[in-house]
Amino acid sequence: MKRLLILGATGSIGTTAVNALRKGLMKDVVLTGITASSSPLLPQLSEEFHVPYLYAKGNDSEKLSAFIEQTRPDIILNAIAGSDGLGATLSCIRHSIPIALANKESVVMGGNFMLSEAKRYSAQIIPVDSEHSAIYHLMKKNKAARIIITASGGPFVDRKDLENVTVEEALHHPTWSMGKKITIDSATLANKGLEVIEASLLFAFSPDKIEVTIHRQSIVHSAIETEEGAVYALLSPPDMTLPITLAISGEGQGLKNIVKPLPFSQGFSLTFEGWDRTRFPLLALAYETLNMGGISRIAYCESDEVAVEAFLSGRIKFKDIPSIVEKTVFSMAALSDPQCYSEILEAKETARRTAEALC
Repeated sequence: MKRLLILGATGSIGTTAVNALRKGLMKDVVLTGITASSSPLLPQLSEEFHVPYLYAKGNDSEKLSAFIEQTRPDIILNAIAGSDGLGATLSCIRHSIPIALANKESVVMGGNFMLSEAKRYSAQIIPVDSEHSAIYHLMKKNKAARIIITASGGPFVDRKDLENVTVEEALHHPTWSMGKKITIDSATLANKGLEVIEASLLFAFSPDKIEVTIHRQSIVHSAIETEEGAVYALLSPPDMTLPITLAISGEGQGLKNIVKPLPFSQGFSLTFEGWDRTRFPLLALAYETLNMGGISRIAYCESDEVAVEAFLSGRIKFKDIPSIVEKTVFSMAALSDPQCYSEILEAKETARRTAEALC
């Protein structure tokens, strides 16, 4: 049996993983511990699965490290939302335990430092995002020359006037059910920008070899193109249960009936469209940060968190989000790249102060 520790057990990804365990979809996996930053559900889950729980934020490294020692997991699902997840990822890495990583901010902000730490401690990083999960598994069997990442386009892909977008409208995603932050990021395509950065760093691909296409059905999760020109894609219904179970259990581990079969005999359509750099400046900016350096990626990630928080609380308009992120990124672009975790935290705090002053 494989022992699983879930960090962020009450969020969107954590809840999906817990439900998969309830349904017996991962027969080789036993839950050994759960954490959350704050939730009344945590003690209930602890009682249901007979496992210890811990209230901790991602940067509570000593508490988390002790909990990892206590629970002795074989694999850790990092489902913590936002930039706090980096501290948790580093704690997991230093225990040399494989990490099913759903926290893209760990890669975006941690960058080469985080990846070098994973190599140093021989800690395997297994991506959970459906796009990166698809790429990860496709590249096991094929050598990729180009990566194609799909985006649903969010709720406003066809809307011309974004002046008076309400929080309720922005939270109404056409195909996915997710947490508030990632849903707003999907509306601005900032989430796809973070995924482009993550793919570039995780798979060592230059940004010009990563293409984003609008795919409204969210059935093709990503694709790779080989040097011969053939394209291989992973298709499944828009359900995070599949990439989560694949990351935790692994391919070839007897997984069955994880998601509903696609109705090929009944017929369905798949469409792909280009995206407008003017309408979605945050996706365009993400590509720029890959050429600007690590400090710019930290500024992008943290200022977006601040701007989304401000929009959700009614302090700024939806259309102000890209402007705040852009101004923060370019104001910090000349600073030196962080070389260690403490310097990453300093850069994060600088970005947060800069963005908050613009809200």
